[in-house]
Amino acid sequence: MLPIIDRYILQEVSKSFLAIMTVLMLIVVSQSYIRILEDAVSGTVTNQVLMQLLGLEVLQVLGPVTPPTFFFAILYTLGRMYRDSEMTALAAGGVGLRRIYRAFALVALPVALAVAWFTLDLVPWVNSNKAQIMQQQKDESAELGMAVAGRFNEFSRGGLVFYVENMSEDKRRMRNVFVQNRQHGKLGLVTAAEGYQYTEPDTGDQYLVLVRGHRYEGVPGQNDYSVGDFAKYAILIDRNGPEEGVLPTKAIPTSELIGSDDLRNQSELEYRLMFPVAVLVFTVLSVPLSKSLPREGIYGRLMLALLCYILFLNLQAVSGNWMVDGTTPAWMGRWWVHPFMLLLGGAIMLYKSPRMFRVLLRRLPGMAR
Repeated sequence: MLPIIDRYILQEVSKSFLAIMTVLMLIVVSQSYIRILEDAVSGTVTNQVLMQLLGLEVLQVLGPVTPPTFFFAILYTLGRMYRDSEMTALAAGGVGLRRIYRAFALVALPVALAVAWFTLDLVPWVNSNKAQIMQQQKDESAELGMAVAGRFNEFSRGGLVFYVENMSEDKRRMRNVFVQNRQHGKLGLVTAAEGYQYTEPDTGDQYLVLVRGHRYEGVPGQNDYSVGDFAKYAILIDRNGPEEGVLPTKAIPTSELIGSDDLRNQSELEYRLMFPVAVLVFTVLSVPLSKSLPREGIYGRLMLALLCYILFLNLQAVSGNWMVDGTTPAWMGRWWVHPFMLLLGGAIMLYKSPRMFRVLLRRLPGMAR
């Protein structure tokens, strides 16, 4: 059974962690829902997959959100304990930093393992499913058989709008078609007696083929419209790129990244490992960063910690670009970010605690007086 001091610290950190996580997840869910809803309005996704994509977004952010949540939970808990003189009472009772670190290590290690599972296993699975859903939505948006007769149908984010009076029973032929599309900055209007979808066998590009109609092209507000008649006219709906069906790097399973010679794959692997390591690194930093005088406000320390974590996120992104571009050697990778943050945290503590700085100078070789 854990000592009462350890149980008290873990209980306070757990409450702060749950409260901060709840707020952050509400913010993330609301922003994700708005973004997915915008995609639905623009026609990129259908209403049937809205909640599915939202659930995947929630699972995707669990790994990146957990380290800062745990970091700020420790900062807030210890900051409140310093403000209420609880840390002073514990120090007077013989509870030192080693005991405090031991209490946090009991929860930091399980949290780091959970984050490792999130980023190494769950996040690639989520990204793979999202890629499959978006590809399916793209294929369906290009499938004119999904069009509804008697109303305007929008595809390609509004780049193609057409109206079909009626369709054949097999949904393959459209009759009395009106089409609006934009090409080379000019708005084109097409009317045709019939239409059908055609897929180029060599490239996989999909076309809407119109039969026996008229085309009007020009710029609204100007008089230089061109009018033409045609027996058959094809409009490109979707162009399949050479990378069709290839998973993005962030969706590749971690087992396939291990041992890869590709710098992008190595960078992605190290990126996934940075989050569980960040839990341990910022647990070490949180204890000295939270130190303050009794009844001193804790929000200044929280702002300083927030700036440190923002710097960590920026270095995390920059380190990946530098690694892929060759700015930093491959052996260095992205691991230098964590030691840099530890050194920065130590420098901040020395600056904030001149007495500690003088003690350190006295202990350095050749500096004793």
